[in-house]
Amino acid sequence: MILTDAVVLITGGRRVGAAIAHALADRGANVALTYRRSRDQAEATAVEVQRRGGRGLALPADLAQPDQAERAVAVTLERFGRLDILLNLVSDYERVAFDDLTADHLTRMVATNLNAPFYVAVAAARAIRANSPGPHGLKGKILFYGDWMTDRPEPGLLPYLTAKGALTTLTLGLAVELAPEITVNLIQPGTVLPPPNLDEDEARRILQTTPLQRFGSPEDIVAATLFLLEGTDFATGAILRVDGGRFLGSPAR
Repeated sequence: MILTDAVVLITGGRRVGAAIAHALADRGANVALTYRRSRDQAEATAVEVQRRGGRGLALPADLAQPDQAERAVAVTLERFGRLDILLNLVSDYERVAFDDLTADHLTRMVATNLNAPFYVAVAAARAIRANSPGPHGLKGKILFYGDWMTDRPEPGLLPYLTAKGALTTLTLGLAVELAPEITVNLIQPGTVLPPPNLDEDEARRILQTTPLQRFGSPEDIVAATLFLLEGTDFATGAILRVDGGRFLGSPAR
């Protein structure tokens, strides 16, 4: 798919999302970004998109509310006239011991990690379907960003992984529903830009169980994203792990 003049809606993803937005702008795309709390970061990214030659827009939205998800798509259409690509980076993460679980833990994780992507994807797909078809009838693309641990769970993450596992099913279901007009794929990142509060023991454990023996970078996810956007139009329902091999679960030699 050609990215020049394409209109892309990115949900969430402050750090990785910003790197993706920059790469898209470098290719001539226009980018709208949603935010819930990180207004300054989203607006700074939109300004940088414009500096790089694209048009940028930062939109406040709580995408777990269906009306706000629909409004984010509607405002993007109003501002840019069309929508070609949706990148669903919106996510939330919470670790909780099994004995401390409450219904609220699941409610929170499902709201952000499943409901929000569902609502905005449905609204975006309806907008993308209005486009004129390109080669092989393709009108646009949707990418979700999940977690490799849905296939190899670790303890303490049950509500989070339940929601992310459903996101994988959403990817596969939409790929069938929207073909051949829209491709729908999923990227499963490993540890990218480890949080500043990650203690040394946990960081060491992660590296010991990652065959490539390093944390990922935003550029690793940017490269995978660009491959699925412009590198191939013959992938839908694909699940691409970009985790340094950590899914394999064995220490590097």
